[in-house]
Amino acid sequence: MTIHPTAIIAPGANVHPSVEVGPYVVIGPHVTIGANCRIGAHCHLEGWTTLGSDNVLCPHVTLGCPPQDLKYDGKPSYIVIGKGNCFREFVTVHLAEGEGNTTTIGDGNMFMNFSHIAHNCHVGSHCIFANAATLAGHVHVGDRAVLGGFVGVHQFCHVGGYVMIGGMSKITKDVPPFVKIDGNPARVIGLNGIGLKRNGVPRESIERIRQVYRLFYRSSLNVRQALAELETRPEMADPFVQDFVAFVKASKRGIYKRTRMSGSAERGGDAGDL
Repeated sequence: MTIHPTAIIAPGANVHPSVEVGPYVVIGPHVTIGANCRIGAHCHLEGWTTLGSDNVLCPHVTLGCPPQDLKYDGKPSYIVIGKGNCFREFVTVHLAEGEGNTTTIGDGNMFMNFSHIAHNCHVGSHCIFANAATLAGHVHVGDRAVLGGFVGVHQFCHVGGYVMIGGMSKITKDVPPFVKIDGNPARVIGLNGIGLKRNGVPRESIERIRQVYRLFYRSSLNVRQALAELETRPEMADPFVQDFVAFVKASKRGIYKRTRMSGSAERGGDAGDL
């Protein structure tokens, strides 16, 4: 273990011997840090926070502060973070609100400067949060999603896997998997075909996802009608399509349906799908 002499590690903290701790770091008594983590200068880790292995915290990262929720009463709640994440400067992740509840982050994510994960959020794995991307409380983000700079996601919204959200977008409804969305107010602008390819989704599955996208976003059907139509199609055998359908059916805030296209243009060709 390499610990700078100015760091303060409280008795009770569980820090793996391989961890590097930089200058002026503060680590609270309930914090657990896994193997090969690097904690940069001036980081502050408190609360019931657990870090898996191989995480990198750049200077001034803050994990485990109380949630910005007036209902918080100081009873134990948690942050659980997986392995291989990178937290750039001034990233903040807050404890959950409600005794025994947890804010969770998966593996291999990149959180750029000033991004914020609020209380009771659940972030999957291999996501990218650009500078100042912000989640309000109770937001869920699926695997391999990309949030552009200054994106704001309203509390209780769900963002599906493989989604691309354009910078400065305001998200107030659920964003289904695999789409690109942009603007304020936000609009679905296409299928995230490049993201699907880069993340190794099979070509056959991408084609089936494209057909589902056309059904939901290039036809005149509403969500209920599109789901009913999809249930009769062979695309339903694809596990990626099944994930899309499960997401839409589980949505409580409603999904984004409209696109920037309208009228006959929206019902026409597939420009922007891939």
